[in-house]
Amino acid sequence: MLSEKQFRERARSELREVGEQLKALATDRDIYWRLERDVVANNPQLKNARSAFLDMLRGCYVEAMTARMLRLLQGGDADVCLSEILEQLTSYPELIHGKLTQREFADDRRALQQAVVNIRRATVPRASHHERTLPALASAHRELDAALDLLISHVKTYFWITTDSYLDLEVSHSEDPVAVFQSAWAVPALAR
Repeated sequence: MLSEKQFRERARSELREVGEQLKALATDRDIYWRLERDVVANNPQLKNARSAFLDMLRGCYVEAMTARMLRLLQGGDADVCLSEILEQLTSYPELIHGKLTQREFADDRRALQQAVVNIRRATVPRASHHERTLPALASAHRELDAALDLLISHVKTYFWITTDSYLDLEVSHSEDPVAVFQSAWAVPALAR
């Protein structure tokens, strides 16, 4: 078993890694919803029309987010996962003492397990075009957003508990990520 100091160092590194992955997920979520809100919803040609491209994009977003979220929640052979870090933290109850009750700690761990169940239930594979519309994907979006928010909150909390410092996971962009849609993408070929 690691000493408390060794565990803190490893937890700092692993939680920072999980945090970076969560920040990337939160950034992708922000861009996706900006596209839906600022581009699709404001364009009458896109808002009320069926689009194979948008169906594909929406389906790919849900599938990619699901895979990435489950990796952070459940781990794997080489993946760092929050649930495993918290499992290891059970061996160091003195780190939690005075910051969380044992019940709060147990509730946090159960919430992560429930997030896995909720994501799996809401994100069954969707291959048909009619299963990739915004209404059809609403429950998947809801569960993915809830799980992402939960993970971000937990990583910030347990980073603070194990390192006595703050982890910034706020989304920021150096430029408008949907500005690319302000000009036509498909330009007709010039007549030769």
